[in-house]
Amino acid sequence: MRSLVIEDEPQIGAYVGRLLGQLRGIVDIVGSLSDAKQALGNFKLAILDRMLPDGDALDIVMALSKLPERPAFIMLTAKDAKEDVIDGLNSGADDYLGKPFEPQEFIARVRAVLRRPRLLVPSIMTFGNVELRVGTNEVTVAGHKVLLRRREALILEALLMRRDRVVAREVLIQAVYSFDDEIESNTLEAQVSRLRKKLAEFGGNVEIRSMRGIGYILRPAHT
Repeated sequence: MRSLVIEDEPQIGAYVGRLLGQLRGIVDIVGSLSDAKQALGNFKLAILDRMLPDGDALDIVMALSKLPERPAFIMLTAKDAKEDVIDGLNSGADDYLGKPFEPQEFIARVRAVLRRPRLLVPSIMTFGNVELRVGTNEVTVAGHKVLLRRREALILEALLMRRDRVVAREVLIQAVYSFDDEIESNTLEAQVSRLRKKLAEFGGNVEIRSMRGIGYILRPAHT
């Protein structure tokens, strides 16, 4: 899962990012509305401070709240008077939390929002004899428990969500890497190759096929 933190105070943004890291996904941090608007299409969860240098982040929530494919929005802001909270929730925010905040309560609220039906991701995803515990690096292949590297697990999750469909290389990169990661031209291919070998080594009956430089597809293996 990818999360976006929209926060103009670098220390607070980094702290929130570390908390979200407990969910074992990719976290990106931006400090303005303009940067957020360019990035939001790639994320499942957005944590927003309202008072940003170039405006009120509630404008983003209002603009995107009615779209079926949009992130979950949690406002995390010092603008937390009763009227502000009501305004935020009525404008489409999924939750609203004032600063300062308790870290355990924040993570509990994030998990609660992500459990809502529109955003629900299965805790276990299966295809053939491959079973991935989402949010962990653990996969079971033909009854064998295998520990993947974090990015290998994210690649497998992205492929399982779109199984039998071609997943463009750019989509996988967005699912696996943060904005600040330096990605060499063959980095993704090397990680896909390692994942492919592990599935085959432990008797997986699915395979990852390359699609002419466009992307990858997860399909039943040839018998």
